[in-house]
Amino acid sequence: MDLDIPNLLTDLAARRPVFHSEADLQHELAWHLREVHPDLQVRLEYPLERPSNAAIDVLIRNGGEEMALELKYLCQRVEHEIDGERFALKPQGAQDIRRYDVLKDIGRMEQFLATRPAASAAVLVLSNDPSYWTGPKRDGTCDAAFALREGRTVTGVLNWADHAGSGTKRGRESSITLKGAYAINWLDYSRIDGRFGEFRFLYIPVASG
Repeated sequence: MDLDIPNLLTDLAARRPVFHSEADLQHELAWHLREVHPDLQVRLEYPLERPSNAAIDVLIRNGGEEMALELKYLCQRVEHEIDGERFALKPQGAQDIRRYDVLKDIGRMEQFLATRPAASAAVLVLSNDPSYWTGPKRDGTCDAAFALREGRTVTGVLNWADHAGSGTKRGRESSITLKGAYAINWLDYSRIDGRFGEFRFLYIPVASG
């Protein structure tokens, strides 16, 4: 499906430079998609077929075409008011497991495309936490394989370092295998006043297996 998601985000940023939550981001992006492309069918939290218990964050359909989009909203602390609306984002922390989750989403989208070869898929990350696009820079960190820093390419089998603690890995012990090679390229989304006021996004079209 030929959708220019980065360009749509540029338009969306003028109206919504910041979001309250990932659900807020999902809703506004879906709304904007329908505004720009009124013929699209847009579904949130679309369930996958059994035996999977997973759901796709946003499923977009246009006739016989479909596109799956996984979203992540990774926040640092922000308190800001826009047109009388107060935004109070809490720092999420745990950047190591959130990096893992982003790359796991890429793997899930590869698996989705393996069952729907005519479909397309992508992963979209929006963040005001610069630690995602700047680090970790050292290979010795427990999550070095999952780094999302600018300029990196991720591919192949990705594992926690041997010294990663069991608490860190709980529920995320499995390695991630990516068949495609994905360049990490963060783009500007919006800028609001204050510390952590810079929002950037990472858009990764996913290759079919």
